[in-house]
Amino acid sequence: MTAVIERKSIREKANLVSDLKDKLNRAPVVILIDFKKIDANSVADFRKKLKKVDAEMKVVKNTLLYRACTGTQLYDKIDIFKGQTGVVFGYGDLVEPARLVKEFLKGKEEAKVKGGLVEGVYADGNKIDYLASLPSKEVLVAQLLAILQAPITNFVRVLNALPQKTVLVLDAIRKEKEKQA
Repeated sequence: MTAVIERKSIREKANLVSDLKDKLNRAPVVILIDFKKIDANSVADFRKKLKKVDAEMKVVKNTLLYRACTGTQLYDKIDIFKGQTGVVFGYGDLVEPARLVKEFLKGKEEAKVKGGLVEGVYADGNKIDYLASLPSKEVLVAQLLAILQAPITNFVRVLNALPQKTVLVLDAIRKEKEKQA
């Protein structure tokens, strides 16, 4: 009877590892956090905020997470898999989940970012913090459009200035001739 229960437990763990591996592959940003001494209500509120930006947080055993990270750049970072680990998977924007994590951990001295993956590349806590400081995707797109639009706007201004200057020169000549006459 116990052998059947153990096999089911092993199957459940294998399914969990498979699910984690799938999430790691789908998420462009994965952030591992150590959330010591944070109450359950704060974590629940944090999860609600993550859901709004197409992200989620899972709390898993380090051994299962380590197995799921096989083949990723996190696999070599054994220190990450110690202590309590919460994994934030961001499926949409790269910046918003990082910004929410930074906001969530603000003022919580023992909690910290352990590291993560950004587009499959390992990022330590400092890089995740830098990612959180970037403007949102919408702001970056607006800035890019402004940069691309600037030369066109300047060209139109130059084209408008030529006839305007011609009119001003002709008006000055007319005024000069009126004075002479």
